[in-house]
Amino acid sequence: MREGIFMKRNFIQKLGAVCLGAAITASTFCLPSNGNTPMVANAAGSDNYAKLLQYSLYFYDANMCGKEVDTKSAITWRGNCHTDDEIDGGFHDAGDHAMFGLPQGFTASVLGWSYYEFKDAYVKTGQADHLKMIVDHFCDFFKRSTKLNGNSVSSFLYQKGDGTEDHSYWGAPEKQGGGRKMFWTSNSASDIAADYAAALALNYINFKDSEDLKYAEALYNFSTAHNKCESNGPSGFYLANGCTPTDEQANAAGWLYLATNNDKYKNDCASKQTQYLGWCDGWDNRGLGAACVYAHITGDWGKVNSFLGGYANNNNYLCMDDWGSARLNCSMQMSMLVATKNSSANYGNWAKGQMNYILGENPFNVCFVTGFASNSAKNTHHRAASGYQGYGDGMSENTTTYHPTNGKTLIGALTGGPNKNGQYKDVLNDYMCNEVAIDYNAGLVGAAAGLYQLYGTGSTDTSIVGVDKIYSGSSDITTTPSNSGSTSTSTTTTTTTTSTPHGDTSGDVVLTVGKDIEQGTEKGDDGEINNYVEFAPQGAKSVTLYYSVSSNDTESAGAFGTWNGDWAQEDFNVAVKNGKVEVSYDVPSNVGQTIKAMVFWPHGNAIKIEKVVLHKGGSSSGTVTTAPPTSTDVVLTVGKDIEQGTEKGDDGEINNYVEFAPQGAKSATLYYSVTSNDTESAGAFGTWNGDWEQEDFNVAVKNGKVEVTYTIPSNVGQTVKAMVFWPHGNAVKIEKVVLHKSGTATTTKTTTTTSKTTTTTTTTSKTTTTTTTTTTTTTTSAPKVTKLGDANCDGEVDISDVIFTARIATEDTALRITSQGKLNADIDSNNVISAKDASEILRIIAKLR
Repeated sequence: MREGIFMKRNFIQKLGAVCLGAAITASTFCLPSNGNTPMVANAAGSDNYAKLLQYSLYFYDANMCGKEVDTKSAITWRGNCHTDDEIDGGFHDAGDHAMFGLPQGFTASVLGWSYYEFKDAYVKTGQADHLKMIVDHFCDFFKRSTKLNGNSVSSFLYQKGDGTEDHSYWGAPEKQGGGRKMFWTSNSASDIAADYAAALALNYINFKDSEDLKYAEALYNFSTAHNKCESNGPSGFYLANGCTPTDEQANAAGWLYLATNNDKYKNDCASKQTQYLGWCDGWDNRGLGAACVYAHITGDWGKVNSFLGGYANNNNYLCMDDWGSARLNCSMQMSMLVATKNSSANYGNWAKGQMNYILGENPFNVCFVTGFASNSAKNTHHRAASGYQGYGDGMSENTTTYHPTNGKTLIGALTGGPNKNGQYKDVLNDYMCNEVAIDYNAGLVGAAAGLYQLYGTGSTDTSIVGVDKIYSGSSDITTTPSNSGSTSTSTTTTTTTTSTPHGDTSGDVVLTVGKDIEQGTEKGDDGEINNYVEFAPQGAKSVTLYYSVSSNDTESAGAFGTWNGDWAQEDFNVAVKNGKVEVSYDVPSNVGQTIKAMVFWPHGNAIKIEKVVLHKGGSSSGTVTTAPPTSTDVVLTVGKDIEQGTEKGDDGEINNYVEFAPQGAKSATLYYSVTSNDTESAGAFGTWNGDWEQEDFNVAVKNGKVEVTYTIPSNVGQTVKAMVFWPHGNAVKIEKVVLHKSGTATTTKTTTTTSKTTTTTTTTSKTTTTTTTTTTTTTTSAPKVTKLGDANCDGEVDISDVIFTARIATEDTALRITSQGKLNADIDSNNVISAKDASEILRIIAKLR
C-alpha cells in the first residue's frame, strides 16, 4: 500500500483535444519521460531474463501472509503471521501488511495472464510450480473471502486490515498484534469483485480447477448486479475516484469467455471496453488489459497497437508518474510483449531497452530489482526486510538505511524508480520512489517472462541468499554462471545430441554459408559473441550443421531452435575433432517456418559455420555429398517445403501467408489460385531486418491464377513473408514460391494505383537464354472506399483511426495498413497518407465535415 493517497485516475481522455491541427505524430501520445536518460535498446549485459523471472517471483514469498507461510514461503526469515485473521491467506500489499482488494485482484490476474501468454518461459526456466503456488495462494484467499448462497455471492471480504492503523506499526509481520479489522460487503466493491473474478477465471484456464470457475462466475455476476464501488477502507489508499467498474468487468468478462465460450461474456467484454485507451494496465485502470483479452477473442490487435505504438517510438525511459514509475514501465513492457507475441507488431527491442535501464543501465547505476545484482537497491521501504522492530529500535521517520545487523536481503522486488524529474535515492524513507509492492512485481514478472520467451537468454541460480527452496531451470534450459555480482551460484544443464547415422542422400539439400545462408552473430547472456545461421526446413526430416573451430577447445556447445507458437529448443554439447564439428538435429513435426542453429561455445571468431544439410529422404549419411542443382531456381512447394498459414487482418478477416528463407535469391515469385469470382488480388511481401520493410501488390487474377514476383532487397532479413490480403480465407490456395538465384528468372514489376478507373500492371519476363518483354494493361473495378476515415477497417470511425493514420503518416514500421485502409484513410484523395488525413478524420468524428 502506498504511504499516502493514490486515487484511481479517470484516464479516459478524449485524445481528439490533443490532436487538433495537422501535425499529429505518434510522439504526441507519449507521456513525459526523462529526456536526460537515453535508452540503448540493444545494450548487452542486462539480459539474464531467466534469472529475472526466477528472482521476481520470490518477492511474493516475502510478502505472503497467513498460517501457511512456514510451509509455502521459500524465504528463510519469514514465518506464519496474522494467524487470528478471520479469513486466512493473501499477500501483504507493499512495505506494510494491510491487504487492499484492488491490488490483490489486479496482481493475481496479471500473474495468471503472464502464464497464459508465456507458459513456455515458465516451463523452460523451471518457474511453473512457483507461479502456480503463488496464484493458488491468491485464489484460495479469494474463495475463502467469498460467501456463496448456492451459486450467488451473499457477501465477500474486500479488504483486510485498516490502512491507517497498519501504518502506525513498523516491524516484522510475525510480531504484529492481532484483531485486524475485516471489511465485508453485500452490495458494493464491484471493481474488486471483478478483478477477483478475472484472477479465478485465469487460474481455471491455466490449471483447470473447476471450483475457481464457479467462484469466478459468481463474483462477476455480483459485480455487474451492483455496479458500486466501496470507499470504506480503501479511502486514502486505493479508492476509485468516481467508480467506473466497467474496465475491470470487461477484463473479467473476456477471460470468462475464454474459459466458458459463453457468448454472454463475449458480448459484455465488447460492450464494456474503454473507448479511449490512455493508461497502462494497472490496479487503477484495466482498460488496456481488457483490450488485450478482447483482441485475443477477435484476433484484431489494431486498437491495442494504436495505443502502444506511440510509446514504442520513444526509447527514453518511460516515466509515466512520479510514484512508482518502474511498475508502470514494466506493465507497459508486458503489454507490448503480449502484443508482439500475438500480432504483427514488434516491440521487443523497446521492452529490452526499458528493462536494461531498470536493471542498472541508468544514470544512478542502481538496479531497481532488489537482490538481483551487486548494485541492486538495498534500502527499499519494506517493514519486514528493514530489520527494525518499532521506532524505538534506532529508527525514525528520517532513517535511510536498513538495520545494520538485522536487515534482510529482499529478493526480486521492484522498487518505485525515478520520478519525472529524473531523481532517485536508495533510501528507506522514500515511499514514492523506493517502496515495493505486489502490483509493482506483477508487471515485472510478466515482462521477464515475455522477454525470456522472446529472446531465451539467461540462467537460473541454484543458490540464493535467504532462500531455502530453489525453483531452478528444467532439463531443456542451458544455464551459465551468473556474473551479476549477487550472492548466488549457477550450474550448467545441457542435453547432448551427436551426429546420427544417415542412409539415402538423394533427397539432401546443401545450404552453403555465404551463398545460400549467412552466418550471423549476437551477444549472449554472458556478453560474449555467439554465432548462428537460420534457414527454412523445406520439409526435411533432419538437418546436420557443419562448422570449424579455430581455438584449442575440445568441446563445443550450442542449440537448435524453432518458433512454432512457442520457442522449442534442443541443446547440444559435442566433441571437436581435428578442428571440425558436425551435429544433427531431428526436425520436429510441428517445426516453425525457420530453424535457428546456434553455437554458444567457443565464441566469436573461433567459429566458422560452413554449411547446413537438409535430409529429406528418410535419413541420410553423416558424410554428405550432393549433386549440384539442375537449375538456378529453388522451388518451395506448399505442403512439402513450406506451409500456408492464416492470420486475422486489421479488418477482422482471415489473410493467408507463407514464410520462407531467401537462401541468397535475388527475387521470389509467389504462385497461388483464387477460387472466388474476384478479378484482382492484393497482398504484400515483407521482411524484418531490424525494421519491418513491406512492398504491397495489387494484381489481376487470370483464369483463377495469380503469380507475382518480389525483388529481394540487399538488406533482407532471415525470412520473407508473402501475404495475400484479398481475397480472404478459403478463397486463396498458395501453391508454391520459386526463388530465383541467377539474375531474375522472372521479374514482375507491379504498379498499383488507387484511381477509381484502372489498375495497371507491367510484367517483364526474363530467362537465362532469351529476353522478352510483355506489357499488359488490365482495366478492372478498383476497390472502393468502404467507410471514409475507417483506416483500421474495423467498421467504425473513431479516435483509434486518427492515431493509426497519424502513425502511418510517420512511416511507423510497427504497423501495416491494408490497401482498403489506405483508400479509407486518404481523405484528400492524393494517394498519400499524411498528418492532414489524420486531422480530417478527427473532423469527421467531430462532424465538422
